[in-house]
Amino acid sequence: MGSRFLWDVTKKVMTGGLIGLTISDRYCSFQAVRGLSMHPTFNPSPNTFLGLLTGVFVADDRVLVTKFCLEKYKFTHGDVVVFW
Repeated sequence: MGSRFLWDVTKKVMTGGLIGLTISDRYCSFQAVRGLSMHPTFNPSPNTFLGLLTGVFVADDRVLVTKFCLEKYKFTHGDVVVFW
């Protein structure tokens, strides 16, 4: 009886893991933006509203990276390219 429950939990965890891996590989994922290369847009300084809200210098911003344009190479002006 306990092994049946363990098997059901294992199947659900593996299914969820495979779905999550497929989504992060093909569609979108969260990435950390480090460094000051995109300073005004990402990684705000303490003088901005978000910096004052946190009280410290924000070292990393988390951004949602969509991967839809990768298959057809349809980049447009203003897109942020992330090398990962």
